[in-house]
Amino acid sequence: MDVGGGFPAGDLNKKTIDALKVTKNDPLGYKVIAEPGRHFSSNSFYLLTRVLGKRTKNNKPCFHLNESLYHSFNCNLMDGFTLENNNDQFYLALDQGKPVNVSSIVNSTLFGMTCDGMDIIAKNMGVPADLKVADWLCISGMGAYTYGCRSNFNGMKSTERVIRFPTELEMPVEEREPAF
Repeated sequence: MDVGGGFPAGDLNKKTIDALKVTKNDPLGYKVIAEPGRHFSSNSFYLLTRVLGKRTKNNKPCFHLNESLYHSFNCNLMDGFTLENNNDQFYLALDQGKPVNVSSIVNSTLFGMTCDGMDIIAKNMGVPADLKVADWLCISGMGAYTYGCRSNFNGMKSTERVIRFPTELEMPVEEREPAF
C-alpha cells in the first residue's frame, strides 16, 4: 500500500504512526511504503528575495517582494507553510558586506509581486524596522517544491536559482588549497 507523500517536516503525527502500526505484521504480506521527500527536504534551503516597494497601510508597514505565492512561496498554499506571526527570521543584516545586528523588528505585511489581491505572503511578520526598497531578505525554512512550482502568472518572472560556492578566502583554513 502506497500512502503517498506530503508528510510535513518535523515529527509525524502520532495518529498517523499508530494507524500504520497495524500493518507491521500484516498476515497477507502487504507492505506500506511512503514518499517522504517533503518530510526530509522541506526546510533545506534559504530564499533570497528583494523588496520592490514599501508603503504604509493602517499605520503598518507593507512590503512588496520580487517573489510570490505563485512562485517560491507556493508552499504557503500547497504545504501549509506560514510566516505568520514569525518574529525570529531576521537576526543579522549586512552593511557593505559586514554583519551587523538587527536593532529592532516591526510587524509588517509582505505582499507578492503580482496584482492578485490574494498574493499575500504574510499578514503579520516581524521584519527589520529599517527595511527599505532594494534590500534583500533571506527567508529560512524553504525547501521541497519551493522552486519547482513556479509560474509566470501575470507575466512576472520568478527569481533565478543561484548556487553559490564559498570563495577560497571564505573557506576555513583547513579546507583551503595549499599555497605551494
